[in-house]
Parts: sequence; C-alpha cells; structure tokens
Amino acid sequence: MRNRIPYIYLVLFLTLTGCGNDRLAIDTSDTSIPNLSIDRLEQDVFKMDTADIPASSKRLQNKYGKFYSTFVSVILNNGGLRDSSYSFRMKNFILDYDMRRAYEDCQKAYPDTDFLIKELTPAYKRFNYHFPQKALPKPITMISGFNYSIVLADSTLAIGLETYLGSNSEFYKGLGVPRYKSMFMNKENIMPDAVRQWMLIEFPNNMKSSDLLSEITYMGKIMYLTDALLPGTPDSLKIQYSKLQMEYCDQNEFNVWSYFAAQKLLYTTDQAEIMKFTSDGPFTSALSKEAPPRIGHWIGWQLVKQYMNNNPEISLQDLVNETDAQKILTKAKYKPSK
Repeated sequence: MRNRIPYIYLVLFLTLTGCGNDRLAIDTSDTSIPNLSIDRLEQDVFKMDTADIPASSKRLQNKYGKFYSTFVSVILNNGGLRDSSYSFRMKNFILDYDMRRAYEDCQKAYPDTDFLIKELTPAYKRFNYHFPQKALPKPITMISGFNYSIVLADSTLAIGLETYLGSNSEFYKGLGVPRYKSMFMNKENIMPDAVRQWMLIEFPNNMKSSDLLSEITYMGKIMYLTDALLPGTPDSLKIQYSKLQMEYCDQNEFNVWSYFAAQKLLYTTDQAEIMKFTSDGPFTSALSKEAPPRIGHWIGWQLVKQYMNNNPEISLQDLVNETDAQKILTKAKYKPSK
C-alpha cells in the first residue's frame, strides 16, 4: 500500500532540527510561479454517471489529460480505457461500499485543499529558485483504492487522501496496515511525503556505484532536497521517525557509523546486506529493536548535510549532478562525534 510512508514538538526540538541548514535560507520574494489550484479527481470520479461511464470518462480525460489513463490502468489497476471491461470495473469501484465510505471520510477530513495550496506554494517557489529550468507538477487529490499515497506521473503530483485519514482510521486496521506505517498516515505527513516522492522521481538514482555508501548517499541527497523545499518541517516528519527514534539516531550516530566501518559494510554491493539498513520495517534488526528502520538513509542524510555545509560553493544542482559517493564522503569530512 505504502512504501513510505502526530507528534508534539518542543520549541527546543524544533530549533535544533533547523540547525545547520542556514545555507538553505533563500529569498523567494522575486520568484514567480503560476497561482496554484488543486483539482479533486476523487470528487470527479465519485460523481461520474454510472449509467454512462464512457461519457463521464471522456470529460475526465479532457480535464486530466494523460494522467487519467494512468490513474485507471496503473493506480486503480482497472485495465486500460479501451479495455472491454473498463466501464464495468469503474462502476464497481465507484459503487463499492468501502470505497464510498473512504470517499465520504476524505470529504469530511479534507473539505477543501486550502492548506495544501498554502504549503505547496512556498515549496514550489523554492524548487523553482533552485531549478528554474524544471517544470512544476500539477497538484491534484485522488482516491487510489488504498494503493498509493503519492504519485508523480504525467506532470501531475497526485495525493491519495484515503491514505491520510489519521493513524487510527478503521480502514488501516481492517487492511492490516502495520502500526509502524499507519502512525504516519496523518494530515501533517502529506507535504513531506509528497515532496520526498517528488524528489525521488524528479532526480532518480544516478550514483555510479551500487554499494551501501552510494545508496545511503543518494537518499541523503533526496532528504537534503526535501530540507531545501520544506525548511520549517521537523526532520522526524521528513523521514517518518518517532521522537524516540530520532533520539536514538542523535545518540547513536557515532556507533552506527563505526559499525558500518568495522563490519566493512560501506562498500558492500550485497543487496541483502544493504537492505538490512535501508528497507522499511518496525526497526533495524541488524542493530537493535530500538534502531529505527532505514537508519542507513538517516546516516546518509547527515553525511550530505555536512558535505553541503562544508562546501558552500556547491549548489543543489551540483549536488544532484554528483555521482561519486566517495567524493562526497571525502569532501564532507564526515566523522560523527562520540
């Protein structure tokens, strides 16, 4: 359902999470982007005339362009628009009891998208500032049938609202979503999830090696880009960690890095070994039950932060263009303190 993925933060904690990111403070007052609007695909779909699906579909194709075909064939997995069973499958989706309930819950939880426009606008401005030649995706909301939280396709950034109904939603319990995932299926997770997934698709892995160091450095780049677009968002939301998990990372950064070095893991290309420190789950079992999942990605994030802080002449474009993880490590002079 999700591969990614509410806390109360003390003022001190919020202050600390922003430390080291001064170089990301930019002035976007002169950066111009089109006024954002968010189309609501889920409303258009659930208002389709089920007695005449082809006519309704034509209207949605005209409105959403190529993305509507992707929505039907890939996101809903309902076959293509020309599939002989398309109308039947689409009607069943719209009339399905659970999907109707999910739709109604989404409309109650998100009666409007003003909050998304408010949060997306500065993020889009910051992206445009750093990457003026790149196009901005059109944001929309949808119901994906609990298949996807965030989709970036066909110049569209689609947000699956049914995957953000709150960590205690009965849907997630019924679907058997593990707690380590459902705890991040809340409103405040939408923006960091959307930006992180956008960056993953916008800047695919270009590292020249496939070892652990390259994998965690690439994800460190993605997380730093997320920092650049969402400077005021707590790190815990960006990486989907609880407060206790963040504390573990802060207290054990030296130990984890030393473990990687002592076990000669940084240059391993064994995917089974790499996944121990980069795959999702309740914890990183190779270390301890207290160690959060994907702890390698968190280490890579700290590595890239130090690289950028120690080399102020390097732009975000330079960062995404760099393919040599060893070069980043060397220039970062990354040595966590005990």
